[in-house]
Amino acid sequence: ALQTAVAQKIGNLTIIIDHNKVQSDKPVSEIVDLGDLEAKLRAFGWHVARCDGHDLRAFERVLKEFAVILDKPKALIADTIKGRGVSFMEHPAALKKGNGYYKWHAGAPDDASFAAAYEELITRIDDRLQAAKMLTLALEEMEPLEAVAVVVPLNALGEPISQGGDVRSKPVAVSNEYVAEAYGKALVELAASRPDLVVIDADLAADCRVREFELIYPDQFIENGIAEQDMVSMAGGLARQGLLPVVNSFASFLASRANEQIYNNASEKTKIIYACHYAGLIPAGPGKSHQSLRDISLFGALPNCVIIQPCNAVETRKAVEYCVNEAQENCVMRLNIGPSPRLIQLPEGYQLTPGVGAILSDGADAVLFAYGPVMLHEALLAADILDERGFGLRVINMPWLNRFDVDWIRDVIDRFEALYVVEDHAPVGGLGDGLVNVLANHGRLGNLRFHKFAVEGYPACGTPAETLRYHGLDGGSLANRIRPAA
Repeated sequence: ALQTAVAQKIGNLTIIIDHNKVQSDKPVSEIVDLGDLEAKLRAFGWHVARCDGHDLRAFERVLKEFAVILDKPKALIADTIKGRGVSFMEHPAALKKGNGYYKWHAGAPDDASFAAAYEELITRIDDRLQAAKMLTLALEEMEPLEAVAVVVPLNALGEPISQGGDVRSKPVAVSNEYVAEAYGKALVELAASRPDLVVIDADLAADCRVREFELIYPDQFIENGIAEQDMVSMAGGLARQGLLPVVNSFASFLASRANEQIYNNASEKTKIIYACHYAGLIPAGPGKSHQSLRDISLFGALPNCVIIQPCNAVETRKAVEYCVNEAQENCVMRLNIGPSPRLIQLPEGYQLTPGVGAILSDGADAVLFAYGPVMLHEALLAADILDERGFGLRVINMPWLNRFDVDWIRDVIDRFEALYVVEDHAPVGGLGDGLVNVLANHGRLGNLRFHKFAVEGYPACGTPAETLRYHGLDGGSLANRIRPAA
C-alpha cells in the first residue's frame, strides 16, 4: 500500500501513525521492531513529518505544511503514550509495574481502577477549566438501563421457572471455568514429552492463556506480533521441518485474515493446529470485528481439517491431547474466551471419540444439538423451561463440528420427529449444514423436521444477555421457538 500510493501519485492522501510503541501487552521493539520508521517511509517515497501526538497545536502546524505538498502522499508519525491521561495506565509506568507487560490494552478495568482513573481525569479537566477561568464540570446522574435477566434452570435452584413468553428469573452464577485456561495448561503438560511442539502467538499470549507456556518453554514459543498471515506462513515452514506448530489468535483474525495461507499450508499435507480463541457471538462488547461467525465454514472447506469446540475444561484437555498426539490431519480448536456460564456436566466415563457427542439432558419430544459452553448453557435452559411445559427436549453436546459418526447419530435421533441445532455461527457452513449433509447422504433425513437456530445477519453488540436475546438464542427464546408458551 505504501509503494502503490507513491506509484499512483496520490498526493491528497495523508496518514497519521499513532506511534505509542506498545502492542497488546509488550513493547513493539521486543516483538517485531519497526526500526527507523521515518527512514522506511521516506524510502517508499513519502513525505514524512513527526510531532508529539498529544500536542494538537503541533498537529495543526504539520497538517498546514502538508496542505501545500501535492505531488506525493504524506505521513505524520505522532509519538504518543499508551494510556495517556491516567497515570497508572500510561505505558512507561504500567510496563514497569507489570514487569514488562502492559495490562490495560483489553477488557474493562475493575471497579477500583475505573474509579481511580475517572477521578484523575475529572480532576485534570477541572484544573484546566479553572485555570482558564471557566466553570468546572457538572455531571448529571443518568437512570440505569434496565438489566436483561438471565434464566435459571429449575434443577439448579429448585425454584419454578416462569412459563410466560418473557422468561425471567434470578441470574445464574457465572462459573470460574475458562476453557482457554484448560487449553493453555494442557499445552504445558504435553510439551514435556513433545519437544517438537511449538506455540506461535499473535501478541495475545495473556488472552489466549499461553503465557505460562511462554515462560516455561521459551525455546518452543514464538511471539510473532499482530500479523496473522505471516504467523500462519511461519507455521507452514515449521511444519515442513517436522515440527508441530500450534497457532494462536482470535478466531475472527486467524480464520479469515490468513485464510489463503491456511489453505496453502493444508495443501502441503503437513499437520498444524489452529487455536481459534474468542470464537462465536459472545462476548459481544467489542463488536463485529471480534465476533467470529464464519470460521467453521472457512476451515470446513479444507478436505484435511477437523474442527472441534469443547464444552468444558475436561473436554478441552481431551481435545488438545487428541489434536497433538492422535490426529493425522490439521486441527482447529474453537475456544470461548470468557468464563463459562455454567459448568457443563459430561456423562461419567466420557471419552472424546471422533464424530461422537454426549447426551446432556434427555427428553422424548425433540432433539437439539449444540456446542461450546455458551450455547449449551442456553440449550439446557431451554430444556428446563420446556420441561415445565410438559415437553421433553434431548440436548446433545456435539464437539465435532465437521466429523460425524453416522451410526451414533442415527441412534441418538432415531425415535425423534424433530431435530434442532443451535449454532454459535452464521447459518451457513456450521454444524447444522454438516448434519443435514451427512443425514441426507445416508438416507436418514426421511420425514425428520429440521431447523437450525443461528446468528442471522450481522451480529449485535451488547452484554451477553442482550445479544443472545436479540438473536433469539437465549434459553427463553429457544424454548418459545421450539414450543411457544400456551
